[in-house]
Amino acid sequence: MITVATLLWDANRHSLPFSRHYTESDVEKLYRGFARHLSTPFRFVCFTERPRTFCEEIEQERLAASEPSYGSCIEPYRLNEPMILVGLDTIVVGNCDHLAAYCIGADKIAVPRDPFFPDKVCNGVALVPGGNARIWREFPGGNDMEWIRKQDVNVIDDRFPGAVVSYKGHTKKHGLEETTAIVYFHGEDKPHQLPHVGWIARHWHDNVRAAA
Repeated sequence: MITVATLLWDANRHSLPFSRHYTESDVEKLYRGFARHLSTPFRFVCFTERPRTFCEEIEQERLAASEPSYGSCIEPYRLNEPMILVGLDTIVVGNCDHLAAYCIGADKIAVPRDPFFPDKVCNGVALVPGGNARIWREFPGGNDMEWIRKQDVNVIDDRFPGAVVSYKGHTKKHGLEETTAIVYFHGEDKPHQLPHVGWIARHWHDNVRAAA
């Protein structure tokens, strides 16, 4: 069993303009994407600051902070179990079984190479083996991505070329590739602003059984 985890909280004073729009609907779209593309048994957990109502089988974990910030994105590591950790600005477009298998069998966290600063990594998606609760336990607070950059990690791009890509850094210009499983969005340009893009319309919707 693997966990897929994400986070949702109401926009607050810490929220940047491009991340103030998320609702329960975004969580459910993300769940349905994994339901279509992950054959490995999984549970889906949403970390949130208050109780939510979902239509799907989505578990909830209460965030430690009453007013979450981006640093709260480290908290799912406290689960200490194999986990695919993604933000709500993520679209699942292809089979993710190999990514889940990595989380179950590997010994290091894997994250993408930063598409604009290739000498660094980013945390748009994290493949997390079990036994990594210390990432949360030792977190000093502050910027979540800078904390991940301080860890000893593998790079998803090297292990699974083309499987996890940035929309701005890759897909916007080059489109989807056969190897692509997950597209993550960061900063400006979010899925709800791009309904005219064909592959987004096909993969980011409410129908769990729709053809990929």
